[in-house]
Amino acid sequence: MSRIIVVGAGHNGLVAAAYLAKAGHDVTVLERRHVVGGACVTEELIPGARFSSCAYVNSSLRPQIIRDLELERHSLEMYTTDVMNFVMGEDGDHFFVWPEIDRTIKELERIGERDVDRFIEFGIRFRRFAKLVEPYLLAEPPSLSELIGAFEHAGEIDLWHEFVTGSVDSMLRRYFSHDLVSGLFTFFALVSVYAGPMDPGTAYGFSHHSWGEYDGEFGRFGFARGGMGAISEAIASAAREAGAVIRTNAEVEEIVTSGGRVRGVRSGGELLAADVVVSSADTKHTYLDLLGPDAVDGSVRDKVESLDFRGSMARVHLLVNELPRYRGLPPGPGPQHRGFTLLGGTRSAYEKAWDAQKRGELCTGYPIELLIPSATDPSVAPSGMHTISTGIQQLPFTLAEGDWDSRKDEFTRTVIDSLARYAPNLADSIVGTYTITPLDLERDYGLTGGNIFQGAMSLNQLFSSRPAPGLGGYETPVPGLYLCGAATHPGGAVMGACGHNAAQAVIADLAGTPRPRVTARNAGGRLDIVDRLASHPGLKRLRNWAMRQKSLRGVVKVGKRM
Repeated sequence: MSRIIVVGAGHNGLVAAAYLAKAGHDVTVLERRHVVGGACVTEELIPGARFSSCAYVNSSLRPQIIRDLELERHSLEMYTTDVMNFVMGEDGDHFFVWPEIDRTIKELERIGERDVDRFIEFGIRFRRFAKLVEPYLLAEPPSLSELIGAFEHAGEIDLWHEFVTGSVDSMLRRYFSHDLVSGLFTFFALVSVYAGPMDPGTAYGFSHHSWGEYDGEFGRFGFARGGMGAISEAIASAAREAGAVIRTNAEVEEIVTSGGRVRGVRSGGELLAADVVVSSADTKHTYLDLLGPDAVDGSVRDKVESLDFRGSMARVHLLVNELPRYRGLPPGPGPQHRGFTLLGGTRSAYEKAWDAQKRGELCTGYPIELLIPSATDPSVAPSGMHTISTGIQQLPFTLAEGDWDSRKDEFTRTVIDSLARYAPNLADSIVGTYTITPLDLERDYGLTGGNIFQGAMSLNQLFSSRPAPGLGGYETPVPGLYLCGAATHPGGAVMGACGHNAAQAVIADLAGTPRPRVTARNAGGRLDIVDRLASHPGLKRLRNWAMRQKSLRGVVKVGKRM
């Protein structure tokens, strides 16, 4: 049994702690804040109302982790809604994305999407991409050449070029003619990204979310009853049951090394000895703040200092006394309140935001993502009120004029004014607001540069090059020190994969056993008969006809994992 200290109780740190404790090690988790979860947390940001402060939807938590840690037994209750997306433009044009493909097809035809068959084709190709990448999520990080080899082995190299290397704009133009339809998918490509939709590599920003699922259904969002903090609390409960000790209000000031290896940490002035330290903090904080200046050589520090952390976002949380009344929609509760909402997501709006981001400026007319958690989970809001959480992407971390603290109120008002263009009643219904700026993400949640992925998700910082070329993987150049946060493969989102993989690396290294790797042959085999039949050119017309039939919903649910 080895003594292991985990720095930080973000969800990845907790996952790592749970697996390490289950493997029989003596595990202590030290968390700076008063609550576990890191950015996957539920907090009372406005009196009487609880919000998922940062992460607020879940489609990525790996099913294997849920099973391994028995999270449902630890009180995790996940649910989904009867509508996936509500999308609205400034002119009032809008559409819904439903779980039922035939209903979504009718919506797209209603708003004038010219070739709905291309929408079907897009979904099938996207699913094929996901199934080729998915085997690498809970595994050692593959090299770029290994991944390309997997796509070549499966005869799908075109998928790699389409969904990874190009721009999201060029990718979506192949499939969609309607600006709002392509705008919905563009949004996911620009989450915590320093880029515009026409920049190369942004296709992967979208594709990174491709393995999302809920209850085996591809592309569905899931929600945690009680907010995202319920996920972290369940993982913490599993870790404690396995024997891990979790201490909050316990900031780590230093990772202590001597004799060329890690020896423990210093927290609250106390030296805590450990054989292994696993840091869920980001790369810069771990290497440049927690490690002493002589722990690694200068070339490593230079590499870490040059890492790209650009790309930030903000959240404006609202407590309101009535639901938004969107222009042109019936009054009262409706599906427009129960799914993931995107307002104003057009190509020109994304380009305008990108131009402002490059100049370090704020602009008006940001595309706004929005959720109303209380519409499906009344436990998070006082009776008769609702919680609304919004997200704004493509924000500069450093402002050309002023700073985020001095301009927070201005930014909040800009967002509320934008919302009022879609729901005129909103401004007068607000009881309270709470804004989390890019600076708050760094200062309060430990996310350098306000980047929610602990570093840019660009090709030169992915897979075996994450967090950096030459520093890829979970072990560091300091023997006994590992990373387990989103700075490692496979990157950001509430997956738990980084924590799982880091724990498996530690367990294997301590036992002196090799770490298992995925081969191209293993990955290529994931394309099952359903994928191949759905993609067969000779069956295209039959497939597209079947997708439109309400009576065949149970048969043509292409999103269902087989």
